[in-house]
Amino acid sequence: MISQVRKSTINVRREDIALSDRDIIRRYIGIDDFPCSIQSPLRDDDVRPSFSMMERGDTIFWKDFGTGQSGNAISLMATLWSVTYSEALLKIKLDTDSTIPRESLIRRYRGKVHLTSNSEIKVSIRPWKDWDIDFWKSFGISQSFCEWCNVYPVSHALFTRTDKNGFTSTVTIPMDKYAYAYFEWKDGRESIKLYQPFSQTMKWLSKHDASVWDLWKHAFLWAEKKSNKNVILTSSRKDAMCLWENLKVPAMALQGEGYVPKPQVMQQVFDRFDTVYIWYDNDFTHKDDNPGQDNARKLIGMYPLLRNICIPDTFKAKDPSDLYKTWGKDILTEIWNTQK
Repeated sequence: MISQVRKSTINVRREDIALSDRDIIRRYIGIDDFPCSIQSPLRDDDVRPSFSMMERGDTIFWKDFGTGQSGNAISLMATLWSVTYSEALLKIKLDTDSTIPRESLIRRYRGKVHLTSNSEIKVSIRPWKDWDIDFWKSFGISQSFCEWCNVYPVSHALFTRTDKNGFTSTVTIPMDKYAYAYFEWKDGRESIKLYQPFSQTMKWLSKHDASVWDLWKHAFLWAEKKSNKNVILTSSRKDAMCLWENLKVPAMALQGEGYVPKPQVMQQVFDRFDTVYIWYDNDFTHKDDNPGQDNARKLIGMYPLLRNICIPDTFKAKDPSDLYKTWGKDILTEIWNTQK
């Protein structure tokens, strides 16, 4: 976080940063064409573009005509993050120099990302790293299965929003060290959900609406080729992937345990699969308030053909992926074989 920058004793000069001004603006603002006029990244009330940038030699200059503020690339980042010029230099150095040990830094403007029907998400997929593979492996999920399920590590997210007047603004946000994109396609349109498992400010950001089922097409295509046509419904893609890879039973995920599928959608599921199981969270620490199992019972009340799978309290694991991480594949398989 910004406080981590302020507590550091590392002194950074501009010449210590390998990025050019153009690289800095491209990385943090998402602009690579100068001169330009855009909506101000410093204000939420900028309806019409009133923020200009121009390039002179190797230096980018900017001015916000709404406030009268101006400066260079570093001063822009300092203003954006509400830190000093020196702190901005340090933050950029920490972001871009992998030799400096650190936790992922949370940018101030992350908390201001609000997706609407006019918002779009695009991502920059990066190569898999050892830590990515280890993270997913802890839940029994391999890199190859992640890719088959359209899950990829990402370095940046690009958010584009068009306002009611037709003006478009874009911001590029560097993602955490552990950051992943879930891709789905519905009605010919790509939908992306971002997952940062260790983020304190933006763990999830999604363009999936309630009609999107994670791994729907995967499960239905699987059923066309297999004689044993069972399926498990979960409330997260990670749980679905854990169950599928380790039990060899296809699984799909709704966008949350509180979502109630439409009857015509559930009919498609019952028509395609022989047995439909539901494996929601067991919030074992709340005896009087167990939303996972409450929602499971509610859904079974609406669709009695569903069969419930519930992790026993004794294992103190909330969901299938946590169960695998703590107890391993054998216990996951045992619970499945006992209750199915």
